[in-house]
Amino acid sequence: MRHETRAYLEDVRSHLHLDLATEKRIVSELCSYFRDKVDELQEEGLSERDATREAIKSCGRARAVARLMYEAYSKGSWSEALVSSLPHLLIAGLFALHLWHDLVLGPAVFISIVCVTLFGWWRGKPNWLYSWIGYSFLPLLIAGFAYKGTLEQFLQFLQGKGAAPGIPVLLLTFALIVLSLWIIIRTAVRVIRRDWILASFMLVTLPIFSSWLLNVEQAGGLFRESSAVVYRWDAPMALALALLGITSAAFIRLRQRRLKVGALLSVGSLSLAMVGYNLWGGLGLLGFFSLSIFMLVFLLIPALVESKIGHGEQKGEAWWAGDWVQRPSITGQ
Repeated sequence: MRHETRAYLEDVRSHLHLDLATEKRIVSELCSYFRDKVDELQEEGLSERDATREAIKSCGRARAVARLMYEAYSKGSWSEALVSSLPHLLIAGLFALHLWHDLVLGPAVFISIVCVTLFGWWRGKPNWLYSWIGYSFLPLLIAGFAYKGTLEQFLQFLQGKGAAPGIPVLLLTFALIVLSLWIIIRTAVRVIRRDWILASFMLVTLPIFSSWLLNVEQAGGLFRESSAVVYRWDAPMALALALLGITSAAFIRLRQRRLKVGALLSVGSLSLAMVGYNLWGGLGLLGFFSLSIFMLVFLLIPALVESKIGHGEQKGEAWWAGDWVQRPSITGQ
């Protein structure tokens, strides 16, 4: 294959943002098209170089082709949309019924979410999976808040205030923090290599739950005896998560990429602002707007990371197209 064709196919693939198997199938089909088109044009008397250029021109701009292919393959079924919204609705139900503090039901729901996440990851990472992954991070987030007191005590000790925490507890705390960050960052980078939108979709719940956990800790603590005080924010949390569940279903069903981005950014920002406004009453319009901007920036960070690390879950020349791409042309190009 000539360099021009290989570069064109790579350009198409870099803008597809689909799963690995679908991307490989699409590029393989394009390879077949180019092979047949170049052969046809060469039979008409064109040189290989001119035939290749005419074939590329007949296919259209690489980004336009990638956009059309994305819209053709990215739309999920209604069952996938339902599965994608399910973790949002499950956790929203726990908040609506004030059952998140239940020592049996709460852990059972999170264990189920983690199991579904692992199953989906091993089964090829379908689009519905990413909302489940986000909730699988919550036990790590909760564990971090559980050891927040140890970190505060250690920081006070460094400032010469109070005694140092026990060495075993301190080491366990740092190990937990490092492990949690490693899992979240490594998973996020893997997902960003496929599509930054899916990474933002996966991480959208973390700022919301972090805000809620901060207020619950100030109200007495997540692991202390339940009281009416810690349940006062259940209604806004349930509403925000239910809204994310509806958005998640729409995200799966939408074809156009710009609509997916718009839905995720607008609803994600609104959800954090709505929860934050109820958690920290009296923020006013400026506080509401600031929370929205914070969430908007947070959800756009994966786009910045993708611009640095590039797209593609696998690397290497022509892995995506099969033997014909790797086979040199007659002219040695």
